[in-house]
Amino acid sequence: MGWFFVNILVPVFAPLALLLPFRPFRAHLPEDARRHLRWWMPLKDGQLGWAGLAFCSAAAYELEDGPFQSTTTAHGLLAGLVVVLLGNCFLAALGGVFPSEPDVPDDVPPWRHYPVLMLSVWLASVSALALAGVHFWNEGASP
Repeated sequence: MGWFFVNILVPVFAPLALLLPFRPFRAHLPEDARRHLRWWMPLKDGQLGWAGLAFCSAAAYELEDGPFQSTTTAHGLLAGLVVVLLGNCFLAALGGVFPSEPDVPDDVPPWRHYPVLMLSVWLASVSALALAGVHFWNEGASP
């Protein structure tokens, strides 16, 4: 459980936890600053892509350093990790270049207003599952 906490949960939830100290002062901030303290603001423009990139890199390292490093399965998994890694890089860069507006229009559901957020949540989840899968696959195979 410790491995999962340190390697998966901390990189994903640390940006959200860093907003908590500002909550008591929220009422005293101007409206423009207040809207940037919403929970999705640190993640709305694909910033989870950076965590996904780290997950894919760690999974690739564990895959190539583990007992299955020269197998065909490992090479296929490595190719898949590279594709997901590039997707995470693309999303992180896309959100930085084309940030979405912080306010959601009334006639648009939030998940449609923040497509980069939705895609980065999906890709970061795939990356985290890949890292956990490779880690525990290697752990199970260790003598």
